[in-house]
Amino acid sequence: MKYYKITFFYKGKQAETIIKALNKSEAIIDAKKLKKGLLVKVEEVPMPFEERLKVFKDIVKTKVLRKKLNYPSYISSIRQLAVLIKAGISLKDALEDIGNNTKDPLVKELFLYAADAIDSGKSLTDAFAEYEEYVGGISLAMVRLGEQTGDLVMALESLADIYENMYENRRKMVKALRYPIITLVAIAVAFVFLILLVVPKFKAMFEQLHAQLPLPTRILLGIEKILTEYGLYVLIGFIVTVVLIIFFYKTSISFKRKVDALLLKTYLINKIIEYASLHRFLLTLASLLRSGIPLLDALKISEGIISNEVIKDKIKHIIKGINQGRSFTEMLKEVDLVNFVALRMISAGEESGELDVMLQNAAKYYEDRFQDIIDNMQASIEPIMLTIIGGLVLLIALGIFLPMWDLANAARNIG
Repeated sequence: MKYYKITFFYKGKQAETIIKALNKSEAIIDAKKLKKGLLVKVEEVPMPFEERLKVFKDIVKTKVLRKKLNYPSYISSIRQLAVLIKAGISLKDALEDIGNNTKDPLVKELFLYAADAIDSGKSLTDAFAEYEEYVGGISLAMVRLGEQTGDLVMALESLADIYENMYENRRKMVKALRYPIITLVAIAVAFVFLILLVVPKFKAMFEQLHAQLPLPTRILLGIEKILTEYGLYVLIGFIVTVVLIIFFYKTSISFKRKVDALLLKTYLINKIIEYASLHRFLLTLASLLRSGIPLLDALKISEGIISNEVIKDKIKHIIKGINQGRSFTEMLKEVDLVNFVALRMISAGEESGELDVMLQNAAKYYEDRFQDIIDNMQASIEPIMLTIIGGLVLLIALGIFLPMWDLANAARNIG
């Protein structure tokens, strides 16, 4: 939709208003319907500030501050629902009991809404569809499958298993990424404190030399000056930058895709994201196929659980190829999504008709590789950390002691 400024002339006075329309012709038609006087001019204008502010608020509300699903609470509630239904309790009563007894607000809202929906004649699938943005396409597909086959208990148990594996996978990935981030932050904080506490004690002496200071010393003094004179601005700028990066990462697909591509090229982080994502994708795909969902539908659902846009684009290309009649293995090879070991497993499964079994094996293969990275994280990152620490210590040591050595040599020559 575009915005148009409409200028009217009514009772000797000129008036203006802003309307939305697909094009100028439609804007003129809509303006005449307003009957506010003689139409003078219609011109396209940028989105008004009030509209921009409204759009910004909507983005913040729906993308940044939206409710998040508590995985442990959701998994527990789904398992409880399966147990209660198996025990012979009606679906409505089971949903109400769980909704009234859970502490998580989003899960409570979902289950109580579902109970009301069932009471008004709707299906559980219809109820979950209203919360798809929170519970994902997997929940919707599994609930629909359970209602269609008449085995809702099996579908709910499978759904809980899928989400449990997803949660455990995500928890491990966060744990793996936490160590290098905390270490780097600790190093940065320690360096700043050294600059602010140690360098000022030598600064006056260096300034009295009235000579060309060594490069490391000039770097230290420059950093110290920036931190002492502009430290607050640097901190505010850093915080604003981080907030903007997070905001655009959550709201702009193109920006997110660039960041995701950069992460997949970053040492160690690339393997953590790749192995965790592929394990989650293959495991979910295997579970959906085992439950009786067709490959194409299972791929579309599984694609939704991937957060990295680069990997997601590859899966979308696979779906497009299968729609055109090409095989799953052929498309996996074309987009280079999995390595040759996993590709061989999946190819064998597709040929033998046991694709779900081989996808499970491929998922286990990536889970093992992911676990190896986590187990060896400290050994992998120590060389980098030692290099950074060594470089900073060397900079401080040379920056402080080189001028002192020059001063000592000058005094010796005078003597």
